[in-house]
Amino acid sequence: MSELEQVEKENLSARVYGRLRRALIDGQFEPGERLRISALASDLGTSITPVREAIFRLVSEQALEMKAATAIHVPVLDSTRLKEIQLIRMHLEGAATERAAERITDKQLKRLEAIQADFIEAAATSPKKASLRNRDFHFALIEIADLPLVESIVEKLWTLMGPVLSVFHTTMPVRQIAGKDHRHYEVLSALRARDPAAARRAIQMDIQWGLEMADWLDRQASDPPARRKLASLKTD
Repeated sequence: MSELEQVEKENLSARVYGRLRRALIDGQFEPGERLRISALASDLGTSITPVREAIFRLVSEQALEMKAATAIHVPVLDSTRLKEIQLIRMHLEGAATERAAERITDKQLKRLEAIQADFIEAAATSPKKASLRNRDFHFALIEIADLPLVESIVEKLWTLMGPVLSVFHTTMPVRQIAGKDHRHYEVLSALRARDPAAARRAIQMDIQWGLEMADWLDRQASDPPARRKLASLKTD
């Protein structure tokens, strides 16, 4: 939690909410990790009250779980919930990428290419950074599409899956996420051709490939050491 930036003193609850939500999307917290309000307040440089308000808001959005007044945890996503998230993402991000192909400029395309290059480079040395660059790629597409309501919904989905996605990237062999056949290259090819239908298919295939996370979650759930690790996170 040392990576969390301190916030200014105005509109603290909203700012703290934004920082914690971004930390979840970025995978700064582990699935099952227990969050302590006092520690978060210290890291963010605020009092306890705005942190508590932000926590309640995230709990209402199911981005965090509260089983008791002081027992706050990052949810442990199961494969059924992940498949539902991926299904929604396929439709929404597919539509956004289709629109992006109709609107993209050369400058925006170069930015996406740079993000992908950073992703491939990070995959070999820093899985956490690779996870962040993967997120940047997807949200850059939605930004290009200029669909703020879609972006808001997709952000909520990434808040739920961010922690497990970050862990997943640390367990995947580099060759599987940094190969020349990575789905993002198909997205970029379709964008260069300004082919909306191909762009939609390519990003949907990328999200479909991400369903390997569901199989990974099932393996984790059936593996006693993995279950014990999650249990220890919950009781730390």
